Amino acid sequence: MTTDSRNPNAVSFKQIDQSVKTLDLATVEQENALLPDNLSGRVQKLVKVYGSIKPLLTVVSTLPIIPSGWRSALAVFSQAVEAVVSAPEISADFRAGKDL
Repeated sequence: MTTDSRNPNAVSFKQIDQSVKTLDLATVEQENALLPDNLSGRVQKLVKVYGSIKPLLTVVSTLPIIPSGWRSALAVFSQAVEAVVSAPEISADFRAGKDL
């Protein structure tokens, strides 16, 4: 089941579910307690969480039941977060809690 069968890049329910399940909330909470409360620690948290919920946000931002202004705002927000988490200063092996 995909969200839009006409779009070859459509995300399936299974893909969204698997991605969200990668976000182990107990582990995230534990890592949050160990990360420093500074910009670096906050970016680490953002990268971890956003990576897991990005497919969900993408689909939600296309649902016609949500007002168009809200969908646009969500799309702009997702683009802004993507710009931060994909910045060259954040390397591909950047993981929340890896330096602990």
